[in-house]
Amino acid sequence: MKKIACIALLALISQLSIGQLTHTKWHGTLRLENPANVILDFGKDTLALYTVADSTMVETMIYAVRDSVLSLRKIDGQSDCDGSTMGVYHFSLDDAFLFLRLASDSCQDRSSVLDTTRWRKWTDHQEVKVDESVLRQYVGVYEFDPGHQIFITLEKGQLQIEGPNNNLPKLPLIALGPSRFFLKIAGVEMDFVRDSIGRVTGMISHENQDYFLKKIK
Repeated sequence: MKKIACIALLALISQLSIGQLTHTKWHGTLRLENPANVILDFGKDTLALYTVADSTMVETMIYAVRDSVLSLRKIDGQSDCDGSTMGVYHFSLDDAFLFLRLASDSCQDRSSVLDTTRWRKWTDHQEVKVDESVLRQYVGVYEFDPGHQIFITLEKGQLQIEGPNNNLPKLPLIALGPSRFFLKIAGVEMDFVRDSIGRVTGMISHENQDYFLKKIK
């Protein structure tokens, strides 16, 4: 009876481990030819890796979870890994973050980008309509420091962001709410903040950590 109970407990633990990742999405930056913002999308037993900017598929894999170990095997994609090579990674979950660390993987093309990576939990973003009179209040120049300024403009009813010294071309901001916006190419959410009398004083860029940019114009 005790043996049966132990087997049942181990099976339950295994299912709980799998359930931690099944049907979840995680955002991170991989060191490909150029740094790329990507999504890890865990299905029931398949894992899709694709870009945030345009959903270009980078790799599809079979995955399995046992305790805190994630096993991966390529189905199709851009890496040099073959379909018989198994990659094994330790994983841990901490609040809204997923951490991956190499256990064993003979495919260096995969291990070189996945080892020691940190992923933030991801939810899909739905654009909402924000009145143009509200959007106009966010137009201006925001500064992290004098060498790194961000310009917010309004064109055809949509906010645009540009940072010449940050290698950021002019791109649209997707409205998620009256004060929260999404920069799709970087997978970054941003909140505009106001003072006690309602004036816009800056914005917070939610990246691996939060950065406050003061509105200076």
